[in-house]
Amino acid sequence: MTNLAPSLCITLLAAALAEQASADFMQWSNSEIQYLHGGNYHEPFNPNDVSQAIVTITHAHGWAYGRNFFFMDTLFTASGQPPQTHLYGEAYSTFSLSKISGLDLSYSIFKDFGLTAGINLGENMNSRQSGFRAWLYGISVDFDLPGFNYFNIDFLRQRVTETADIGTSWQITPFWQLPFQIAGTKWSFEGFADFIGRNQTAARQALAQPQLRFDLGDFWGDAGHLFIGLEYQYWHNKYGIKGLHDNVPQALLVWKF
Repeated sequence: MTNLAPSLCITLLAAALAEQASADFMQWSNSEIQYLHGGNYHEPFNPNDVSQAIVTITHAHGWAYGRNFFFMDTLFTASGQPPQTHLYGEAYSTFSLSKISGLDLSYSIFKDFGLTAGINLGENMNSRQSGFRAWLYGISVDFDLPGFNYFNIDFLRQRVTETADIGTSWQITPFWQLPFQIAGTKWSFEGFADFIGRNQTAARQALAQPQLRFDLGDFWGDAGHLFIGLEYQYWHNKYGIKGLHDNVPQALLVWKF
């Protein structure tokens, strides 16, 4: 926890500063803190089911030429292996071709097109030899689908440079948000999936993390801030290790601000 505190403080400060600048810079913004807990994660060289608690901080905003997004996961081992703390984060910027050109590029189910670049970072705070770095770039397609707040797909080229430079592969990432109501209560089905090609040392991967959220705050007139629900993690060839898979339901608590 001592090593983790500075990273969490920096992340929270960045989110707070981003919110403060929203009036001058951002067209829209969304920040949230998620807490998840699951009990049967699988880890390399470990026959035991591993329990973990995960704290995730996310921020997204739109501006004059596109949108930016980042998240930071902090994973705490609860049982099944020696106590460990992992940090994992991603950051992406997408430049909207319609905003940059000033043209309406929408057609049929297509809403917009963009150029995207990002970085993925991972660290095991209990190991001096851990580290993951991947650089990504490509195009994004925004769809206009009935009922969805958004449904977008990134088509990216990925280059992994740490822990070793193992070359390039491809990544396709759809992400979405679908709000709906049941008997006057507010719900949302949202999440993402990563489909990643093989490289020199890693097998093809499929990672999906769909969430079902229930707007708990709506009960006392504070809709859109406090949610409870379930996230399901499916990870085929986890970390690119052939035969290592996750099928994990996770309890979910979200505060959006």
